[in-house]
Amino acid sequence: MNMNKMMMAGGLAVALLSGAAQAQVIGGDLTVNGSRDDVEFFGGDIQITGDIDGSVSGIAGDARIDANVAGDIEFFGGEANVSGRVDGEIDMAGGSISIRADVGQDVNVAAGDVQIRGNIGGELNTAGGSVELDVIVQESAHIGGGYVLISQSSEFYGTVEIVGGEIEFLGTAHEAADLEAETLILAGTFDGDVEVQAERVRILSTAVVRGELRIRGPEEPVMEEGANISTLDYTYEAYNFGAEDWEDLDIHIDGPWELIEAPFEAVGRMFLGSAFLLGFLITLLAPRSVSNIASSFRERPVSAGLVGFVTFAMSPIVLAMLAVLLGITFIGIPLIPMMILLYPVILFFGFVFGGIAVGDLIFNRNRPNKGLGLAMRAVSLLVVMVALAVLGAVPGLGGVAGLFVMFIGLGAWMLSFGKRPKSDPADEEDESEERRAPRRRREPEPEPEEEAEAPSSSEDDNADREG
Repeated sequence: MNMNKMMMAGGLAVALLSGAAQAQVIGGDLTVNGSRDDVEFFGGDIQITGDIDGSVSGIAGDARIDANVAGDIEFFGGEANVSGRVDGEIDMAGGSISIRADVGQDVNVAAGDVQIRGNIGGELNTAGGSVELDVIVQESAHIGGGYVLISQSSEFYGTVEIVGGEIEFLGTAHEAADLEAETLILAGTFDGDVEVQAERVRILSTAVVRGELRIRGPEEPVMEEGANISTLDYTYEAYNFGAEDWEDLDIHIDGPWELIEAPFEAVGRMFLGSAFLLGFLITLLAPRSVSNIASSFRERPVSAGLVGFVTFAMSPIVLAMLAVLLGITFIGIPLIPMMILLYPVILFFGFVFGGIAVGDLIFNRNRPNKGLGLAMRAVSLLVVMVALAVLGAVPGLGGVAGLFVMFIGLGAWMLSFGKRPKSDPADEEDESEERRAPRRRREPEPEPEEEAEAPSSSEDDNADREG
């Protein structure tokens, strides 16, 4: 019966812990052809096609996303190519990023090489060594790069701000534009005012400026015949384009940096799942030792926490001292790396034992002296791991709670040394029944009655002798 319950608890654990990490892949390459959920990855290369009902996020070497994504795309890695449709926003950072897609919301991209083509329903924020744009942007645009090329078919319906070493603007800006560069080439159409600060400015014959064009720089602009400029105001200003001018560019690219937390959340779930499985196996293989550790924490909960904290705080010093002592002898030198590798394993065991001890304290209120059975031990550990996963949703809280659990486990483990291991709870019940049985047979207490009859027989013997 206990084995059946134990298997049910294991199945529940797998369902909960793996379900929380659904659509998450860590390690290796990933190929996804459609998904009804979010796609989160942390690995080598990724290729996504089809319809994605959720968002796509991850860190990878290369990514190729040719899909219709209902949510957002967040990527951090080497090279990325995006095509199709994205209903949400795009936040990407990498070595080389190419986007050929219609995006419903904002596009935020930072990379060595940036190529963006398509319709953007929100803002455009991009920066890179080389930036080439063939876009229609409904809101404002903030662009920075060593070389910036705005294609002839590009249109900006909000304000435009561009900072770059060399800028070629061939598109159309329907609102005001602010341009800073070392070399600026104006060949497009500007319906609003244009503010320019540059070392060299060249206005081509195809340029049209319906508002006021104000230029500041050390050299007068060179304007070709045929350029249609309503008002030109040039002011001499000593200007050398440099790194400090990038501070004037207001670019907000937050997504990829926040994305880095996602894989670690997945790793955290895997950590909790591994802790449960390890505790499950230890409970199965060594129930007496597990019961002994849990009872040590129950008997002295405060002491267990303090002992665990001191053990953890002093462990680096002890580890360094042991490394020095082992390094003195040639025989001990090979043991140093082994000891270093075992250190995190010991801490992980302490975390597992802490989860077992806390679960025992919560679920074993009625019969604390007997301990929990195997099935309930697994269920209690599962509840503790799930609770830690929930606390992990609050930044910092999950880590602090995990440290306290580890302190408890280390302390209870230390306090259990030297104690006589308790028997398995099932064995304890059998032994207690055996102990109770003789007590029932002694209830009539026949021995005192025999002793009471003995004197009466001796009295009869004496009477016969006297007769």
